[in-house]
Amino acid sequence: MVEYTIVNLVAALVGVLFLANGYYLVRRGREAMALFVTSLAVGAGLLFVAAFPNVFEVVATVLGLELKARAILVISNLTLFVLVIYLLNRIGTLYDRVSRLNEQVSLLETERRDRSDE
Repeated sequence: MVEYTIVNLVAALVGVLFLANGYYLVRRGREAMALFVTSLAVGAGLLFVAAFPNVFEVVATVLGLELKARAILVISNLTLFVLVIYLLNRIGTLYDRVSRLNEQVSLLETERRDRSDE
């Protein structure tokens, strides 16, 4: 028999928040589809785990781990690793874009000064 606790409720609420946040950002056109897919995967995963908490017993068996808690830690650490790599990649891309934008603003400012001097 499946036993639901307050942790399942919290996981479901956080999963719904991930899904809502991803949808909101894409709907507003503020982010790319990659963020929506990431939010969808994390949110759906949390909702799945909240609905079927015994799934980690199967995961623990497949991974050869004795305890369900270790399976939860392995999966959550791998998920966090993927998210951190994604965020670092995103930060690097945004840093490059800001650098190019600063260069363009500087060139435009120089061009404007040159025209006003003439």
